[in-house]
Amino acid sequence: MRGVSDSKSDTLTTIHSPQLEHKPAHGRVLVVDDDRLMRTLMHEYLSREGYEVVLAENCLDALSILEEASNEFKFLVTDWELPDGSGIDLIRHVRHVVCSHYMYIVMATSHGHRDNLTRALNAGADDFLAKPIDRGELIARMRAGQRILDLETRLTHLANSDLLTGLPTRRVFEELVSKEWGRARRYRRPLACVLFDIDYFKRVNDIHGHAAGDQVLREVGRVFADSVRDSDIICRYGGEEFCALLPEATSEQAAIWAEKLRKRISERDIILDSAVVNVTISMGIAESLAEMEDPEDLVEIADQCLLEAKGSGRNQIVCFNDLKKAAADSANRVDPVFGEAIAADAMTQVVSSVTPDSSVIDVSQFFLTYRIPSAPVVDKDGILVGVVSDKDLLAVASQPDPYTTTIDQVMRRNPICYPPDIPLRVVWEFLNRVSIRSLFISQNGKTLGIISRQSILRWLANSVWKNSTPVEGGGVAPVSTPQRIETAARLLAHASRKLSDDVDHVSEEDHAAMVIGSVSQMQELLNELLASVGEGGGAMHLDSILESYEV
Repeated sequence: MRGVSDSKSDTLTTIHSPQLEHKPAHGRVLVVDDDRLMRTLMHEYLSREGYEVVLAENCLDALSILEEASNEFKFLVTDWELPDGSGIDLIRHVRHVVCSHYMYIVMATSHGHRDNLTRALNAGADDFLAKPIDRGELIARMRAGQRILDLETRLTHLANSDLLTGLPTRRVFEELVSKEWGRARRYRRPLACVLFDIDYFKRVNDIHGHAAGDQVLREVGRVFADSVRDSDIICRYGGEEFCALLPEATSEQAAIWAEKLRKRISERDIILDSAVVNVTISMGIAESLAEMEDPEDLVEIADQCLLEAKGSGRNQIVCFNDLKKAAADSANRVDPVFGEAIAADAMTQVVSSVTPDSSVIDVSQFFLTYRIPSAPVVDKDGILVGVVSDKDLLAVASQPDPYTTTIDQVMRRNPICYPPDIPLRVVWEFLNRVSIRSLFISQNGKTLGIISRQSILRWLANSVWKNSTPVEGGGVAPVSTPQRIETAARLLAHASRKLSDDVDHVSEEDHAAMVIGSVSQMQELLNELLASVGEGGGAMHLDSILESYEV
């Protein structure tokens, strides 16, 4: 069967992988010599052998050529004495500064003394060629250098490839992902991650043996590698897990690709020594979201989606939006801690928002005045389109004219949103699983509030923990409703008096920040008063309040 190798073979199966594919040696040679006749002679010798030769007559020209991104030289042949330096200095600079890949360097000079040979080799030269140049010796040394370069390329490939599948290793994957993540953030392009796992893989090992399991991994890896674009980054992530990063792809586009891959693998007959097996895969998909700080967050959420796919039947795909829906559907029971609390109960209302056409300098001054670290970005209709933080502003604050840079150019799109009536336990579970710190509560595209880990802790402190107090001998005793009302009312009165007293002691420029801080504190205390008389053991029910929002 095409694409299936003999499992008895000891030969390593190598799978085509675009990002690890090393281009064949171009045979490009940079010759550096101040003698025009010598440059012409070596150009003639090397060109006849098929090498592409570039000439330079001094160190400065050589470095300028080497530093051009489009130039990739496999060989450097340099004279010892140059008009603006020495070949020794040039070699040292190339080895330590310029070249990101290995270059075979030959020192060609009439200084054939043993001490000079030692100096050249210690500086980083690979070989030494005495002048006058003999054509046969020159070509022989270049061929020896090519053999070394071929070996270096092979060893690099082996070090960066998974020995079983031939796919890139997780270490290489993470290095490539970091670069692609930066590009996607810089140009505000979509980026999707697909993580998949072979279903019930342990059964294959238990029934058919580990050699059969290895064959299954090779086959799945082969199908995987044949299904991606050249721009995609793939790897064997660990065990029976594989991962792909899809640049320029949304979650919806990634789901279409993933479904085709899922079908291809499920329909594939994998021929073993004594059986033919079929396997299925479960897949989790995540797209880059505004609240993500690094690529690890993206893979982390894809992993959460994968766990949901495996837990809800396997052989299926779960995207992040599906994950939110599944969590909400599973939250029908009344939680002993969260009760019937919903996300709106714990959210903090949005104090302010900005528009995409606001300038960076204006929003920066706005953040400084009101002492806030971030704000949602809404369009003219009040629809949430992104989020901007002080970190985003800092990244462009040093541009020559920040007045002409708008928030639309720096904001992070695709923010994480949950509806206000989703069970609070669902939001808590999400924030507890991932490194993301906060998310938006929205309805009909309009932002109602923000929920963070801190706001959930505050809700617990105000509505759950205050319902009981420790008693001697262990356990808890309920706190009476009058006690809670009295405490909240007393603190509210204190906050009101403090605001009144501070008016005379704070400059007018700081009035706005003072009022916002005091009102936020009062709002929490008012929420506590409502919770004290609310139903459901302290859980607040804000359905009537939500109806008053203009959404």
